[in-house]
Amino acid sequence: MSQRKFIIDADTGSDDAVAILMALREPTIDVLGITLVSGNVPRDQGIINTLSTIELCEETTKVYAGADKPLTRDYSGVQTLEEFSAHVQSRSPVSLSAQCVHGEDGMGDIGIVPKHTEYEKENAIDFLINSFNQQPGEITLVTLGPLTNIALAIQKDPTIVEKINYCYVMGGTSDGTGNVSPTAEFNIWVDPEAAAIVFDSGLPITMVGWDNSYKYAMLKEKEIERFKSLNTKYSDFCIDIQKTLIELTHSWYGFCGFDLPDPITMAVAIDNSVILESQQLHVIVDTREGITRGQTIVDFYDNEKGNQNVRVVTKSDKEKFLNMLEGYVK
Repeated sequence: MSQRKFIIDADTGSDDAVAILMALREPTIDVLGITLVSGNVPRDQGIINTLSTIELCEETTKVYAGADKPLTRDYSGVQTLEEFSAHVQSRSPVSLSAQCVHGEDGMGDIGIVPKHTEYEKENAIDFLINSFNQQPGEITLVTLGPLTNIALAIQKDPTIVEKINYCYVMGGTSDGTGNVSPTAEFNIWVDPEAAAIVFDSGLPITMVGWDNSYKYAMLKEKEIERFKSLNTKYSDFCIDIQKTLIELTHSWYGFCGFDLPDPITMAVAIDNSVILESQQLHVIVDTREGITRGQTIVDFYDNEKGNQNVRVVTKSDKEKFLNMLEGYVK
């Protein structure tokens, strides 16, 4: 069986790690490399988390360091969700990590450390450009974090847009809801300027927004017990690294659970039949400061008469996703 070639761009926190595990354990996928960007955690912590995940899967996938901050914005971290919310409400242009959600280390603060911390000397931007130029039309790109690395690669070599087989983006929302502000999803909010470049580039994009995650990739007590009962090193890893997120969900929303935005995006990239409903639509990224910073404005009725630049996933198959995930962590 021939393998499809993937490159994964990530800001590896606890949900990215599960998505990376899925790709590494999928026999039909050859992960050529994983590029890191600051987002959930600072880039260098994301590298450590990625190496830990690769070690768990007993693979030797190459890891590349990309941008350590957004294209034009400063980037820092805060310790609590209250501080994060206050910062967002202040309308500051500075971007933040999500360590208050995923833990200081992004992996639930349970002490996961890789045996080896070496990564490739080649910069992620050059790796992306060289890979797409050397294998035009053969590589699928899956992005799980802010789109800074991809925007930088496109700016440096705009011809790669025509050489990427397809791009799956975990980012934005199709229904107007946000998980940072009332309107913005985290990955797009962190670097809206980069997202605008990528969305307007002509790349063939499928956007799997946060709405798919909270509707179709939310694991509550019943699902958590389902995966815990598998009792493998993979299932334990995927649940245990959500520790901080589970605690936050319980204190903030009043139930035990967590959602998996990056894994459902990876599931879609691996098998498009996870998509139940989608539309090719004009999507605009709002780069203005204020309450709508980072919003993905989905033009369902073509009011703007714009280019239908993104396939927007509006409904996913939760049971198919959970069954896929179970298969990877057994």
